[in-house]
Amino acid sequence: MTSSQSAPPITDDLSIAIRAYVAPTWRDLKDTGEAKPKSKRKSPLPASPWSLAFDTETTTDAAQALRFGTYQLRKAGEIRDAGIFYDPDGVSTDEIGVLQTHADTHGLSLRTREGFIDDVFFKCAWQMRATIIGFNLPFDISRLAFKHGTARTREDDEANAMRGGFTFKLSQQKIYPNIRVKHMSRKAALISFAATMGQRDSRGQRNRGIKTGVRRGHFIDVKTLASALFAKGFSLASLSKFLQVPNPKLNFNHFDGPITDEMVRYAVRDVQATWECYADLIDRFDALKLTESTPEKIYSEAGIGKGYIREMGIVCWRDTQPDFPPGMIAKIIGTYFGGRSEVRIRREIRQVILCDFLSMYPTVCTLMGLWRFVVADGMTWQDTTSETRDFLARTDLASLQSQATWRQLATLVRVQPDGDIFPVRAAYSGEAQRTIGLNYLTAETPQWFTLADCIAAKLLTGKAPEIIEAISFMPGPVQSGLEPIDIAGNPQYHVSPNTADFFKRVIELRQSVKQRRDQATGDERVRLDTEQNALKICANSTSYGIWVEVNVDDRQHNKSVTVHSSTSAPFGFDTDK
Repeated sequence: MTSSQSAPPITDDLSIAIRAYVAPTWRDLKDTGEAKPKSKRKSPLPASPWSLAFDTETTTDAAQALRFGTYQLRKAGEIRDAGIFYDPDGVSTDEIGVLQTHADTHGLSLRTREGFIDDVFFKCAWQMRATIIGFNLPFDISRLAFKHGTARTREDDEANAMRGGFTFKLSQQKIYPNIRVKHMSRKAALISFAATMGQRDSRGQRNRGIKTGVRRGHFIDVKTLASALFAKGFSLASLSKFLQVPNPKLNFNHFDGPITDEMVRYAVRDVQATWECYADLIDRFDALKLTESTPEKIYSEAGIGKGYIREMGIVCWRDTQPDFPPGMIAKIIGTYFGGRSEVRIRREIRQVILCDFLSMYPTVCTLMGLWRFVVADGMTWQDTTSETRDFLARTDLASLQSQATWRQLATLVRVQPDGDIFPVRAAYSGEAQRTIGLNYLTAETPQWFTLADCIAAKLLTGKAPEIIEAISFMPGPVQSGLEPIDIAGNPQYHVSPNTADFFKRVIELRQSVKQRRDQATGDERVRLDTEQNALKICANSTSYGIWVEVNVDDRQHNKSVTVHSSTSAPFGFDTDK
């Protein structure tokens, strides 16, 4: 299509969905001059040198009820107690005899489920702030429970994120807390102890306004940590093989029969393999030198990237510029599109070749110089309507080969769509869920897009979209107190955030690992391939995902909020989110 041609005819009349921005309640209060409510609360105590690793074996039917389990209680890595526990209602007298014989032969303790819960899980692990370790830990915790329900939290609870999860009651003793579990994804879950009954604060503390924090515990799911470090899913068997631990998981498949000595040996090995994998993963995590992060709070590859950001001392943008106008945030949010699809050739048999980009997200961030905004103490903006119109008019495919062109793309534009190809979020073909597609768009209401989308529209149609307004953003001065880091603990990939682009350095490290992988064979090649893929996912999430992270805060009751949109005036809305 040339600039003299008319727009294609409209074939569908669809409602367009546009992202909006709703400020958290305390930010709304801050805008009206009221302070965010504060309370004096002691910082949670860190984990002690103690650890408890355990695993359960269950029935093979749909109930998957507990039959027996194994555990290791350690201090500073040394075993202080190891044993077997069982559900008296889930095993026969003969099977108890098998468990007792194995325990006696190998110097292990034998306990009932209740004895393990009260005397080991709570009296030792909980009271001594042990790290509680498992592989697929939420499942094993649920097998220990004799009662479960929905996790409930108060509106002012610091663990409000648990609302909507499960609560498991493990002990009949009222002095011991329940455990709460909320799944975040297939690979990660939030796990914590609920508050205990009774008053936690002394009279003196209450008089001084000091609140004793709830002992939430320290839980590490080896499955989650491995996935975050390697950007790859594992079973315990594949992980123990990948890490080449001394005692990998054993093979055993006869779970539907009676308990045998071989089955018990398999279960005891599972706990040992879990511990060895945990120890290896902790060593790898420590090698990253993320001193501002803890492994129990690393739930995904993005957590590693966030750890690097914290380690450099970078303050998040919303904290450096809390008074940024909500209406401007709405414009930014409204231009954000994730995945999109387009089809140029339909229902034709063609010869094709697979093409790929090298780390597209961090590459685009590096070309645009977005690291400047990450390390900046806020940002400024100005109207650049005239300049942007001129820039768009002269920009063509050849000019995009220049890095200088990309540095000018930190601009949002309001356009009047008239047969221009833009990403559109709508319910296509009458589907309930709105998805994103690249379409010829004609609209009565002007829409906000990025300047990059306008350039793409021009290249695809041959005509520049009609720009009504343009806003360009500039980073503020570099934050003070930033610290250098070594990516993956490798001093050859040193990053000084004041002068170096972190996104670029991660990809350079990934490329060096890929080169070594291509020259390796066998297990070493597999290891290096996993390492480079983990760097790729870390780079992608750090350069893209974490900056538009949406965390849903579920509330017990509807509250009135103000919705800011890029296409309308702010309006009130009642919601429980």
